[in-house]
Amino acid sequence: MVIARLTKYAIAIIIGWVMVCCNALASSQLVINESFERAIINQHAELSLAPNSATYFDILNGNASKPSLASPKAREQIWYSTKLNHSGYSPIPLVLNIERLNIDDLQIYLLDSSQRIIKSYRYQAGKGDFSLKQPIPNIRLGFTLQPYQNAQLLISVKDDGLEYFPIALWERDLLAQHDTNMLVLLGAVLGALTLIALYYLFSYLTQRIPTRFWLTMATLVIIALLFITEGGLALWPNLTNASERFYAVCLGMLLLCIAKVNHHLFSPVPLLLRLVNYAVPIAATVYCLTTNAYNATISLLLLTAAMGLYHVALALIFKDKDTRLVSTTYILAWLSFFAFYALVTLTLFSDLIYTIEVAIGMLIFITLGFLCFGFSVIAREQAKNQRKLSTQAETIASLNHFYDLFRNSAEGHYTSTWDGQLISVNPAMCKVFGYESEDEMLLKAASTLTFYASPEDRQVLLGKVSQQGHVTGKEIRGKRKDGSEFWFSLSCQMRESEEGNFLYGSIIDITEKKQSDLSLQYLATHDSLTGVYNRRQFETLFKEKVTAPSASPVCLLFLDLDRFKVVNDTCGHKAGDVLIKDISRLIENTLTPDAQIGRLGGDEFGIMYTKLSVDEVYLNAVKILNAVQAYRFMWDNRIFNLGVSIGMVVCDDTEVSPGQYLSMADAACYFAKEQGRNQVHRYNKDDESMQRYQRELDWVSSINNALEEGRFELYYQSLRPLNKTSDGHYYEVLLRLREKDGTLVEPANFLPTAERFEMNVSVDKWVVTNTFKWLSENPEHLAELRRCSINLNCHSLADRDFTLFILNAFETFKIPYDKICFEVIESVAIIKMEDTLNFMSTFNRLGCSFALDDFGSGFSSYSYLKSLPVSQVKIDGMFIKDMLNDSVDTAMVASINDVAKAMGMQTVGEFVEDESTMTQLGKMGIDFAQGYGVAKPAPLRDFQPL
Repeated sequence: MVIARLTKYAIAIIIGWVMVCCNALASSQLVINESFERAIINQHAELSLAPNSATYFDILNGNASKPSLASPKAREQIWYSTKLNHSGYSPIPLVLNIERLNIDDLQIYLLDSSQRIIKSYRYQAGKGDFSLKQPIPNIRLGFTLQPYQNAQLLISVKDDGLEYFPIALWERDLLAQHDTNMLVLLGAVLGALTLIALYYLFSYLTQRIPTRFWLTMATLVIIALLFITEGGLALWPNLTNASERFYAVCLGMLLLCIAKVNHHLFSPVPLLLRLVNYAVPIAATVYCLTTNAYNATISLLLLTAAMGLYHVALALIFKDKDTRLVSTTYILAWLSFFAFYALVTLTLFSDLIYTIEVAIGMLIFITLGFLCFGFSVIAREQAKNQRKLSTQAETIASLNHFYDLFRNSAEGHYTSTWDGQLISVNPAMCKVFGYESEDEMLLKAASTLTFYASPEDRQVLLGKVSQQGHVTGKEIRGKRKDGSEFWFSLSCQMRESEEGNFLYGSIIDITEKKQSDLSLQYLATHDSLTGVYNRRQFETLFKEKVTAPSASPVCLLFLDLDRFKVVNDTCGHKAGDVLIKDISRLIENTLTPDAQIGRLGGDEFGIMYTKLSVDEVYLNAVKILNAVQAYRFMWDNRIFNLGVSIGMVVCDDTEVSPGQYLSMADAACYFAKEQGRNQVHRYNKDDESMQRYQRELDWVSSINNALEEGRFELYYQSLRPLNKTSDGHYYEVLLRLREKDGTLVEPANFLPTAERFEMNVSVDKWVVTNTFKWLSENPEHLAELRRCSINLNCHSLADRDFTLFILNAFETFKIPYDKICFEVIESVAIIKMEDTLNFMSTFNRLGCSFALDDFGSGFSSYSYLKSLPVSQVKIDGMFIKDMLNDSVDTAMVASINDVAKAMGMQTVGEFVEDESTMTQLGKMGIDFAQGYGVAKPAPLRDFQPL
């Protein structure tokens, strides 16, 4: 309300200024002669203000004030006073014409020179004045001026709206011609607007384009506004004073219709800005219906300008980049409306009257605006249609492309009804089912039911499709045209249409894949050489049988062929494979029907029984034993006798796991070999030898866990030089195992097991890696190190990969070769002499040294000493610990030392437990001493020099 009042006051000030300026410039006398046509009274009148109760006498007597810049509330009544002087020689008929009908109170007085009333007229809007002329009603007063007659025209205006408006004085005949022209023009305008409305309406009804509908509504609203502007409310005189409210409603509807057009033309306009397009006209209309006529008029003028600028801004911001013609023509439409708006404003606030020229201008601008609206809509529709055409062209191209794919696809494609009637197929589909062409297949295989080897498969398929809407990769056994069966993979989906449900599917021949899958499935559970179960499948079945409740316990046999390695080494692996296959068939032919056999290793088999008693299983094992013993294997004119060692275990303890039962059977088989081979040994948990073997198996598990969990620890034991001052660190690296409970285990407890089960290569790798790593992390220690001795096993020396592993460790941790000494046990070195020599030669060339550990314990120590490139001999401790009390031990130590010195080797005395022994060794020329008398083993991470 504050903004409305400020606007009202501002316009009042502007109007006041206009009135003052016009009154100052205009002359109050109007000269009329035969050449007179038309004059604007406002330009020839003296304006004054008077109270509502003032009469024309008050005006004549000068009791009215001059107009000022007062506010609209201070103004009460405006009087126009004009003197008419006839300077001609003939009577002139005149008509006073006022085109506003919504004036609250209008008084007209024509006075003669003696100030007597010649004519008078009073008009009050809403009082039911039916005297106005139709069809273009105006307020008119006609009179005639005689030659040289002078008269005074007084006009009083009182209104809540705009009180200043143009008042025209016409020559009567010219006004009649003007009325005729205006009627013709009005008819042309109504005809043009009607044609535009009908065009938009019919195009909407035929094309159902929403924009056309809103343009139709906008045109109808314009016709309604024209009806009100041209005095159409005079048909109902009581409504003439409510024209501002009718204007407000119509203008609000017009802006809403144009807003809808705007939103359809510029679809990216956000929702919030669209709401503004709706909310402002509605709010303004409601305001205009509740305020006075003056505020309503000013609000409608401001609303029209503001919303026009807002629409132009939306067209500029959200224009379509591909079709700028839409926004261009839309903005041109609004520019035309702004020109029309300017003419309307001039008729309200200036002396511009509706002449034929002005009316034609308004007609041109309003028609041009609506034509531009129509062009923008057409441009938008053309762009939309062009996009549709482009999309359709792309769709057609895609359809052609997909049709080509359909025709040339390697997969079979088909379409059928829900009942199974074939509608379309492609060549690949025909090829899959053995038909020559699509026409033949559609003719002879009218129903997809013939494609299934089992008709129930189609019912199951339809059930899944009805639930899920599609099925992917379902493998089905099919039937070709010739009746042969094959496997195909089917993927299909259901589509609904007015004609019913249809199935669209693709089919791939997977016969080879299916056979391959069956083969892979067979290979996954069976041994590829013998055809019996492989270890994995056998263990799975064994676990199922052991854990399942049964009346009789499961019995397990573990078979290991005797002398199989002789055949393999003598005749080669090919002969070994043939032998394994023969033995497998031999054992299978000897088994009872309920037995299940599996190959557990190279020459190892497992057999489980679920329905036989323990004695029956034992008898069957003996039968297998005899059959293998009687078998003769021939290869390259050689005949081989074989045997088999069998371990038997009865699985009758529910607390024992299937894996433990397999270990028990393995242990029983091992002792069958230990006791002379070719016999059956039944597992007995109370057997001492069996318990010892079980403990070894436990150590195997402990070693593996220690390697995986990093529970090995490095210790060291220092060596003391006996014939020189210590010049650095000399020590031997030792190994300990830390149990999970924290107990420290000596190597004598687990290394024999590691050697027996050939696990010592992994242990040696761990020792080398972690020793080198610790040395690299302690460079100061490494600088003072003279010799670090590391023990190696015979299996490590014979392993070619181990040599490469050691070389890589030297390079990785940057350890100098001359600081490392590898210790080899004498008995180990002479077992694999060739491998030992190769290993020593490789690292001797790089600078490493070698020591022969436990020297003197072998039978041929001296003879092998010449062959081994060692630089140090460690005398077996059994000669050292009693040498002070046994002269023979002393002689042996002296002998070994003399031989070693003769060959340029250093000697080390082991098991030195006291100072006296160390002194004696020094006197004998031994180079180093090692034992508890020198230093006890300690963790390497806590290294302390001697």
